[in-house]
Amino acid sequence: MNQKSETRKMIATINLLAIAIILDVLINAIPVLNLSMPFGGKFFGISMLPIVMIGLMFGLKYGLISGFIYAMYNFGIDYIIYIEALKSTLEAWTGESWGAFKIFMLILFDYIIPFMAFGLSGLFKEGFKTKAKFIYAFVTVSIVRLISSTISGVILWSSSITYAVDQVEQGEANQNIATQLFSFVGNKIWLYSLGYNLIYIVSTLIVTLIIGLLSFKRLQAITQDYAI
Repeated sequence: MNQKSETRKMIATINLLAIAIILDVLINAIPVLNLSMPFGGKFFGISMLPIVMIGLMFGLKYGLISGFIYAMYNFGIDYIIYIEALKSTLEAWTGESWGAFKIFMLILFDYIIPFMAFGLSGLFKEGFKTKAKFIYAFVTVSIVRLISSTISGVILWSSSITYAVDQVEQGEANQNIATQLFSFVGNKIWLYSLGYNLIYIVSTLIVTLIIGLLSFKRLQAITQDYAI
């Protein structure tokens, strides 16, 4: 019985991961919904919902593994198609030397931690019992994602915004939301990184919560089908 239960969990996890990837592909292909911040960060990252559901339904182990797989998928989409040129591309963007350690930090803080954070919903296995707990789970994983992305913005990408501002000042580029935000916070990199990442993480949280709450009873029923 236990082996049968684990098999059902694995199949459901694979299906939800597939749904997350399909949603990501569709959002990227649909105008307006594919809006993102200038240096990365999707406004409508609703693929977050299936990953968070995995943790809520099956616990921390399944949630974290799913988050890691989804992180590697995103890294692959962003970089693997030109992996041989990754180092030179990053150096061109930032004006800094990128060795193996910095690339590892990029993978860790921009992919592994933020997307595995979705799997931390496994800490809230009663998240489908009440809407309040459901919301609390989503807010918590979003905060972890925000912390990781903010740290990344400071230690890895601070030179990118400086370069972008210089380009604007020289008349070689137009203002965008990132350069405007940097000026608004008085060129304070911590405030800039926090504000930059807060914009798309909060928009994703709001949209995902709206969808989740509108379909809450259906999600509860699905969860009960897999209750042990």
